[in-house]
Amino acid sequence: MAVSTFEGVVKDGRIRLQDNMQLPEDTEVYVVIPDFAPLPQARVPSPRLVGPEQAADFIKQVVEATDDAGV
Repeated sequence: MAVSTFEGVVKDGRIRLQDNMQLPEDTEVYVVIPDFAPLPQARVPSPRLVGPEQAADFIKQVVEATDDAGV
């Protein structure tokens, strides 16, 4: 597989290659971003039970709403 490297920048969410380089439609490309550190993703862990007997604390109850919301 032959590999060529071109520099560019992102403008308005699109990658713009230097010197208005044109690539043929459907060209397979790989994007390498130097010196980029993605922002950390927020992580919300699910609760952990100490023992199986605690599962009863998480029983769901389904309540049907009436058509009249009191408005």
